[in-house]
Amino acid sequence: MPRAVLIGGTGMIGRAAARALAADGWEVVAVSRSGTLPDGLAELGVESVTADRDDDAQLRDVIGPGADVVLDTVAFTGEHGEQLNRLDGLVGSLLVISSASVYADDDGNALDGSEDGEFPQLPVPIPESQRTAEPGDATYSTRKAELEQTLLEGPLPSTLVRACAIHGPGAKLPRELVFIKRALDGRRRVALAWNGESRFHTTSVANLAELIRLAATKPGNRPLNAGDPDPPTTLEICRAVCDALGHEFEPVLLPGDAYDNPWAVPRPFVVSMDAAERELGYRPVTTYPEAVRETCEWVAGELEAGRTWDGTYLEGMLDYAAEDKALRSHA
Repeated sequence: MPRAVLIGGTGMIGRAAARALAADGWEVVAVSRSGTLPDGLAELGVESVTADRDDDAQLRDVIGPGADVVLDTVAFTGEHGEQLNRLDGLVGSLLVISSASVYADDDGNALDGSEDGEFPQLPVPIPESQRTAEPGDATYSTRKAELEQTLLEGPLPSTLVRACAIHGPGAKLPRELVFIKRALDGRRRVALAWNGESRFHTTSVANLAELIRLAATKPGNRPLNAGDPDPPTTLEICRAVCDALGHEFEPVLLPGDAYDNPWAVPRPFVVSMDAAERELGYRPVTTYPEAVRETCEWVAGELEAGRTWDGTYLEGMLDYAAEDKALRSHA
């Protein structure tokens, strides 16, 4: 039986990947600081191990006799890449979650790296051959680019998964909260920047887990995009959440960015899935409207239990007074 060790194995991505790999006949070890397993994983035979990924000795101990693949869902820097490279001889290949934010335009501008604040001029859709941000420690994008460079130049076959706006149960910062909380609070009018036409590619954890499952059986040294089929606009996301909750929204389409949301971009940010389809035989297992129902149920349950996202960037997007002001200005 092939063996997979999942670093960050109990988070949003890890729990979905653990289910997919276990169902496909893998021995799965989920590594986390808590050592706990989300509901349903133990029944699938997933083993939970407590370890701190920043401790080399602990990481090597949990890999134990070796692993056919190590999936790292939380790697972020070049140092993490070097740590994974040191596993040469213990593991067969690496699967590492990167980000589509590494992409940069011809001037080197990424999503978070433009000096003048302009959105990068990127092709639609973006292929894996598009240039990336300069590796370094300046921004999120440059750190992920440094992680990728370190691994691609390392000794192990490394598949770098360039995910987009990931959604699913267990999210630390669930973007859908901005609509779910409004629905639960009974608000109907909702401000949508850029006329609701923003298209910031979404990635369901179910589709991400399917790509991971396939890549685990076909090691390679490559980046691969990960995005949902038919990426929705912000207006379509709003409607999908509305349908999932049985709530009626009245979207107000604002011409600019007077009131922000987690998908608000002035130009489409959409990745190509051709490489994953060609190299892995990948096919999506769900669509955004289908997958978001589970996300809505989970977020609503967290809110009912008293959880908040105060102190995160999402808090500002739940500022109803600011939204009402933007709506009055538009009117």
